[in-house]
Amino acid sequence: MTMTSPHRSDPTTDPDGTAPDAVAAAVPGRELMRPHRHIDAPTTVLAKGDSGAEVATLHTYLKRFGYFPSPELRTGNLLFRSVMAFDPADTATYDDTTATAVEQFQQQHGLPVTGAVDEATVALMGRPRCGFPDQPVVGGDGIAPFVAQGNRWNSNQVSYHFDSFSPDLGQAAQRAALRGAFDRWAAVTPLSFTEHPATGDIRIGWVNGDHGDGSPFDGPSGVLAHCFYPPPNGGDIAGDCHFDDAETWSVDNPPSGVDLPTVALHEIGHGLGLNHSADPTAVMYAYYGGPRRELQADDVAGIRSIYGARLRWASLGGIISDAQVADNADGRMEVFVRGADNAVWHLWQTAPNNGWSGWNSLGGVIQGAPTVGRNADGRLELFARGTDGALWHRWQTTPNGTWSDWRSLGGGIFDPVVSNNADGRLEVFVKGLDGALWHIWQTTPNGTWSGWQSLGGGLGSRVTVDRNEDGRLEVFVRGTDGGLFHQWQVTPNGTWSGWSALGGVITEAPVVGRNADGRLEVFGRGTDGALWHRWQTVPNGTWSGWASLGGGITRPAVRNNADGRLEVFVRGGDGALWHIWQVVPNGNWGGWSSLGGFQTEGPAVGRNADGRLEAFVRGGDGGLWHTWQSTPNGVWN
Repeated sequence: MTMTSPHRSDPTTDPDGTAPDAVAAAVPGRELMRPHRHIDAPTTVLAKGDSGAEVATLHTYLKRFGYFPSPELRTGNLLFRSVMAFDPADTATYDDTTATAVEQFQQQHGLPVTGAVDEATVALMGRPRCGFPDQPVVGGDGIAPFVAQGNRWNSNQVSYHFDSFSPDLGQAAQRAALRGAFDRWAAVTPLSFTEHPATGDIRIGWVNGDHGDGSPFDGPSGVLAHCFYPPPNGGDIAGDCHFDDAETWSVDNPPSGVDLPTVALHEIGHGLGLNHSADPTAVMYAYYGGPRRELQADDVAGIRSIYGARLRWASLGGIISDAQVADNADGRMEVFVRGADNAVWHLWQTAPNNGWSGWNSLGGVIQGAPTVGRNADGRLELFARGTDGALWHRWQTTPNGTWSDWRSLGGGIFDPVVSNNADGRLEVFVKGLDGALWHIWQTTPNGTWSGWQSLGGGLGSRVTVDRNEDGRLEVFVRGTDGGLFHQWQVTPNGTWSGWSALGGVITEAPVVGRNADGRLEVFGRGTDGALWHRWQTVPNGTWSGWASLGGGITRPAVRNNADGRLEVFVRGGDGALWHIWQVVPNGNWGGWSSLGGFQTEGPAVGRNADGRLEAFVRGGDGGLWHTWQSTPNGVWN
């Protein structure tokens, strides 16, 4: 259940029917806009004994950010206490009180503590920053790095809503920037965030000048944004985030203005209960210095001191190898493995998106990994290499139902892989005893099988197969020279081209995915250990050159998110599961992120009926372990 303030209403109109400033509507009686009030900073070095206008400017600056008493700052921060209990006797004279406040400022921001406004202090005060006041906390070893304020959301399910948007960017780009920021905090805590169409725990908006919350904006390149602590702090604006509409906002990298993903990530930290950090490398450092879009160790330690860590992995038990995942007709995922007895074992979700059954044996004695396809009528069908070297199979007798006995399809084969033709007929591809690619297929959907036929070539790895946007199957393989080769159906459900080279040198079997627009994209491990990829430039069309996605990886697997974005999963050099994903469907890629754990095989990746991805690996104990997205397209359990 979300924690929506019961006294918040949908700010679509004022009582007289006019459209309000959205943030003003959240606080009754607030003026729609007041003139800009620029906050000046000192521009010259200062020390004790100095006096005049520059010292008065220094006092105003320190007061604005919490170092001297300021009743206005309590409007959105009921727990605010200024660093200094009293103002200096003369705000235009640099006395001991002012020097102590400057020392606290310097300590908070990682500067040499001199008590004088030296060149480094002048430079820092001149930089754009968050409008939230500093509240330094002194620990046993000096200033604490992260500071947890004390309040927290009392549910791990937190909603948010956009009251208004910046005219600098499209709404989709702003939503994506904020979504990414929420996802990064959720990735390291048990929190999950959902956008609400009408209201929310955290309200987000772009406003100008003095907008009635005690923290006025000051025009371009000054205070960029602020966000308030969780309830009960601040009443109706608890948790809310305001961005200065006078800034020029950007989502480009490098940015063409103020980087929205960076500022949003920082401000949401306040909305979750963190104050400013004394670590200049942390996201929660008060001053803006360009893009910083990923949480640092100090940020993670701070937020986990409030909410704890996200528990990513759960065990499904067993002693397994060669896990494969498939979807039943009703949407329930089912996982097939080779057990310690070399029989096929499986377990399944008891309902779509739900918990799991216990392990059950499908018998047989197999060599290598099984492969699983789904018939046109929804029945799963399982294939594996038997002890005689032939291809064996068994299938569900009804969709979602019980299983037939094992039967042989003959041949002398290795590494079977199955896919569906455009008309639903299953087709199985194998490496033959001669090293060539062989295949066999259903002659009608759900029906009987053809004889074996060779597609030639010399295979240096297991094949991977996907279907073009027009329905034609296309297979990819590492050749005996390490290069990537492919061939494809000339027409949907039809005959095959010869082999063609896509170049490169890869060290493991490739994997292939299909973009949201139908373009195939193939991934492989390069000789440098990084993930490399190339893609069709148009659906069904020609191919790009190779490009690196970096990392140090083995065993890639690829799957589409619910919104169509490709996501690749690998085993990292540390044995953990790592992933990388497209930022938008058909688009560019983000950076690598770890999902932790330790795997000795895998990953295999499935998609729940509601669109949430779920990854399965063989853990260090030999059992099957899994982790999953908390929401479709979202963060991981």
